[in-house]
Amino acid sequence: MPGVLVGVLLFGMSAFEPKVFTQAMAERSAGEYVEEVQQLLRDAGRADLAEKEAAAMRERARALARQYAARLREKNLDGMERFHLGYLYYLADDVENMVVVFRDLMNDRAVSEEDRQRLRLYLIEKYCENGRLAEAESERAAISPQAFNAKEVMAAAAMRLAIAYTQAGQLERALQEQEKAYDAARESGLIPLTWKAARALAELYTALGKGEEGRALLLRLREELQRQLLWAEGEALQMLTRTISQIESTLAQLALIGKPAPEITVAKWIEESPVRLADLRGRVVALEFWAAWCPDCRGLIPHLRTWAARYEKEGLKILAVTRYYGFNGREVGRASKEEEERFLAEFKRLRELPYGTAIDEDQRSFDTYHVTWVPTIALIDRAGRIRYIFTWNENPSLCAWMINQLLSESRS
Repeated sequence: MPGVLVGVLLFGMSAFEPKVFTQAMAERSAGEYVEEVQQLLRDAGRADLAEKEAAAMRERARALARQYAARLREKNLDGMERFHLGYLYYLADDVENMVVVFRDLMNDRAVSEEDRQRLRLYLIEKYCENGRLAEAESERAAISPQAFNAKEVMAAAAMRLAIAYTQAGQLERALQEQEKAYDAARESGLIPLTWKAARALAELYTALGKGEEGRALLLRLREELQRQLLWAEGEALQMLTRTISQIESTLAQLALIGKPAPEITVAKWIEESPVRLADLRGRVVALEFWAAWCPDCRGLIPHLRTWAARYEKEGLKILAVTRYYGFNGREVGRASKEEEERFLAEFKRLRELPYGTAIDEDQRSFDTYHVTWVPTIALIDRAGRIRYIFTWNENPSLCAWMINQLLSESRS
């Protein structure tokens, strides 16, 4: 099966599309089991679900993954079915059984070297999630430099380790890993991966007081991409143009650091008392720009909820700002302003948010803070100055670290 797993692993299982199953349980394939669990997880991520309902669906998905893996384990599996078994263990958070299956696959001579690297990424991810960093490092060291996708895999592995070291409070080590990730991403030639690694690296530089290094990094990357514009066309040209625009927005955000936070402009407050940033002097403000339709924004909510509960007494104020998208809970562009306002109020109750949201007036606040990607959080110190900008990069522990830094400072 050389090359079979690569397409699946490269695109995060995107090869699996939801289906309606009418077959008897005994007739279903391993791939169909995976599809059912993934569909349940997708459904759990819907914006119009209550938090408890979504949590119950996620737990149901894990239970089904365990059940289906146990059923498949009794069969004589080969090829892709073995991968599906391991992936069901992955979805069930059963790390030990996942390791057994994936290691068995990697020892199979029929599995290509490229596929082995992707299997290692799953192992590294789970090891990191469980704080088993020595094992994650060992797995990363086994990545073959001869595989055609080696640089891409090395970049992804280093980024996952950077997140894990941030969670462990080892930011200098996280910075070293993120630097490795950026170097490998550049060598891979993949622009989206390079930009993702660069943005995360710039934020770590800023967190550690090395903002000028982050700025210089982005300037060099912008220059490299601008040179490629000369011969790019079609989709490549569009991707380059879009990435350069995002780099410029990030550079503009970095320029805001250390300056007084611009006041936000609000058209409507939803389940939140009207307030001005100037009224919040003496408190640390996490000014979040978000959208209810955005999966990453919804993924950040549990962390925001935790931060609100943990740090509010220490002086943290979370202030969320969205804008009109015409979102009705299922589709963008379908709701009137009034309908969207009602949904946002309902969303607060569904997700048990301890804060409401402000709706930006004509996107002016988004533009002032150069927000082109949500969620983005501007962290404002007690004196009203912007000190950090956090843009979602799958590393919320970095934002928590930034919040702690500001809370620990004495009042100005």
